[in-house]
Amino acid sequence: MTAKAPRETGVELGRIYCCFCVILIHLTFFLPVYPSVSLVWSLAKCASTPVFFLIAGFFFAPDKPFSMYIKRLLARVIAPLIVVMLVIAQFTPWLSSQGSFLDCLKKPNFDNFILVGRILITTWPYDYLPDYNPFLSLWFSFALLLCYLCFPILKMICANNPEARRVKGYLMAAGAIFFILRVTILCAFPDSFTAQHLDWWIEEKPFYWLWLMLIGHELALHLKNPEFLSQWRPLLRPLSLGVYFLGGLILYLLTMAYNIAPDGLVDQRYFVREFVFYFLAQLGGFVFFCVLKPWSGFLGRSILFVADKTFYVYIIHEAVYIKLMAATGPDLTNVPNYLGFAILTFAVSLVFAVMLKKLEKTLTKAFASQRPR
Repeated sequence: MTAKAPRETGVELGRIYCCFCVILIHLTFFLPVYPSVSLVWSLAKCASTPVFFLIAGFFFAPDKPFSMYIKRLLARVIAPLIVVMLVIAQFTPWLSSQGSFLDCLKKPNFDNFILVGRILITTWPYDYLPDYNPFLSLWFSFALLLCYLCFPILKMICANNPEARRVKGYLMAAGAIFFILRVTILCAFPDSFTAQHLDWWIEEKPFYWLWLMLIGHELALHLKNPEFLSQWRPLLRPLSLGVYFLGGLILYLLTMAYNIAPDGLVDQRYFVREFVFYFLAQLGGFVFFCVLKPWSGFLGRSILFVADKTFYVYIIHEAVYIKLMAATGPDLTNVPNYLGFAILTFAVSLVFAVMLKKLEKTLTKAFASQRPR
């Protein structure tokens, strides 16, 4: 049996950081009356879901069979997602503080199971209950599902031959032009239903995410090269970190200056309008974690242990923080409380994520035992 290839602990630390940032942006909104919290929110926004796809591209291996990715999709995404949604549906009265935990154990909650089924069929997680919806962030899971189904195409584009590299270069350039054009249209027609509806298809469907995976895969060809790292790592670490913070800071300043309405509300599409800064910040954060020197020993093992559970933390965290908010009533108007409550949410979600990881391992073994005839 061959030994497993070592995993990059720096990139895995980036996965943990991005998952934590997702929790931060879900706990509150950009609120100009609390500038310090909004600055943290802006920085978190620049290192949340899109960076996950850059990391996925970093680890994407075009030489591996598509069947392996399908088995991974079933074991790591679909099965845990369904389990989490059904458990939340069963315990919704308790999680939403409208009933006791013991009452939820008495009989199956078939009405909520039907709602979950509708979400799974339509891949539209925005309609659950009017006053309680812990599934809003699951759009990411459905986008990931579509990306997995596109892997045969991605395998051809990312193949190691001159023609494939040329096609990948064209697609990355075309994607950059396309998304800049998208932002231009949104700015030119901010109140157009047609423009916004078309943008939803771009945002929620896998076009952008697959483009990010292509970029992540292309960057990995250099960032995994020992000679390249030995020469450029000392420069890339401060430069990439500076780009990340600078991009987030510019987004924050532009929002404070231009995107606050007279009633104090903020147009949440600001990070789309300033797409170039948003994207540069994402790239900066991604490259920073890629060029970190790997850790070994207890710290390295701890990073890998937590990083393995980040997807499950992602799909469970919304139900966790809503329940924790109802139980503790945190004051999120200052940075220490804001960060502290996010850490608490991450830790509690991690406990449930460990259980889901055991389910994944059981399913992975079951799929591995099924040899093709």
